[in-house]
Amino acid sequence: MSDDSKLSRLKWGLPPAAGLLAWLALGGVTADQRIVGCVFAITVALWMLELLPYAMTALLSTAALVVFAGVDEKKAFGAYGDPIIPLFIGSFMLAKAMELSKLSDRIAWAILGRNWATASSSRLLLAMGGLTCLISLFVSNTATTAVFLPIGLSMLSAIKRADSSRYPVAMMLMLTWGSSVAVGVTVGTPPNLIALGMLESTANVKISFTQWMTFGMPITLAMVIGSWLVLQWRYGRPQLETSEARALAQSRAREMGRVSVAERNTIIAFSVAMAMWIVPDMSAAVLGADHLAAKWMQTHITAAVAALAGAALLFTLPASGKDRFTWRQATTIDWGTIILFGGGIALGQAMFASGLAKTLGEAAARASGANTLWTITALCIVAAILLSELASNTAAATTLIPVAMGLAEGAGVSPVAPALGVAIGASFGFMLPVSTAPNAIVYSSGLVPSREMLTSGILIDIIGFVVTLLGLWLILPWMGLV
Repeated sequence: MSDDSKLSRLKWGLPPAAGLLAWLALGGVTADQRIVGCVFAITVALWMLELLPYAMTALLSTAALVVFAGVDEKKAFGAYGDPIIPLFIGSFMLAKAMELSKLSDRIAWAILGRNWATASSSRLLLAMGGLTCLISLFVSNTATTAVFLPIGLSMLSAIKRADSSRYPVAMMLMLTWGSSVAVGVTVGTPPNLIALGMLESTANVKISFTQWMTFGMPITLAMVIGSWLVLQWRYGRPQLETSEARALAQSRAREMGRVSVAERNTIIAFSVAMAMWIVPDMSAAVLGADHLAAKWMQTHITAAVAALAGAALLFTLPASGKDRFTWRQATTIDWGTIILFGGGIALGQAMFASGLAKTLGEAAARASGANTLWTITALCIVAAILLSELASNTAAATTLIPVAMGLAEGAGVSPVAPALGVAIGASFGFMLPVSTAPNAIVYSSGLVPSREMLTSGILIDIIGFVVTLLGLWLILPWMGLV
């Protein structure tokens, strides 16, 4: 038997072993909790080992809850119809339109052609981080990094530098870090929406688009600046001549010609969705929360409605030929991630309904000594960052958010900060090529030694922990969310 076959058999034996360990470890709880715990442990093992597609694992976990834990079928599979699902579908379609129309390319070349963005290699590095972050607020971080990799390589080819220069490492890492730290809006990354869905479905806490931006954007901006400072400190000296890079960007922008119909329609659709996301909250601030119009908008113009309305415009605005957004293109969005959300929500609901989340939370509190809101939040952020180094940010968030909320419940504190800490922390795993898809993309360029990714990643992981904890600690109480 080959070594690969032995390793494969060993891997397939780990999920059942995880389930058995969970069954034994939960010997002092109810039968329902033990069964849900086994399903949870097996699901997490399958996600981390990637033995099955994430979506298939999510569907199987929901089926297992029905078969073994006795969860009502309509309630279990009803999680796949949670309002967070259409929000994701609509926002994914908008992101796909931006990607296919090349609107993101136009924005990048237009900004990089400006003197203020490329006057020095230091400014160019910051501009690339800001650009990838801006696009990744609405487009997946994987797609953003894939789009910007050739742009970054083009910029590097136009910069005169010595062979010993470490600037290429900085440029490549800025692409992955800039796209990954874009946690400033609800649709920026899957963990954000997982937290929103679980907080609303299990804790009856609803966080609006503008509320998320209130704490999310300061954290995002601080992370972009922190990333730039780390990379400039480690790899940015001496300053390099960037005039040819600016000339290249100006040339590429001219080559794109006039704004296409597809780009125009994408801009309109995005603008409408953004307005519908923001206006209901703004109306409450301007007119007063008790005003009839403000109440109607907040009740009827939901985040999911806004995303779907914007996506619908992609199909209805005038266009022909290659400028028309088609259903065939729409179906290429990441449906697997959407299904994973549904499975994660179903699993989280089962953990809370059975009492397992509270039990695990109380056990974690005793083991760690964390029993206040902010010590619990700090613990959850660290756990999320560490787990996201080994698993996708989506899987890390899906796994840890129910536990974080249970930990808060066991300590008698608000679950909002711990859940948000996990959601944001899950996007801040930067040490390994396998930590995130963007890391893998820039690693494939051959310009980033794994040792550099590890050492620099440790630094930005630490900064991510500090920024997230401070951001939530300073802003959430002021907002009245904790």
